[in-house]
Amino acid sequence: MSKETRFCPFMRKLTREHWRTAQDRVAESYKDRFGKCIGEKCMAYENGRCKRLEREGAR
Repeated sequence: MSKETRFCPFMRKLTREHWRTAQDRVAESYKDRFGKCIGEKCMAYENGRCKRLEREGAR
């Protein structure tokens, strides 16, 4: 993965997996991942910076 790839905490993706175990029980797995920053396409992105993250840091 590139070191330039930025992840956005506001573009989270939650995935769930279900499967059967050997004892015929249902097992679940959850994965919570940050999505990639979409840069200029995002309405919170201005002048090379994410306005959402600036607002969070000001608190």
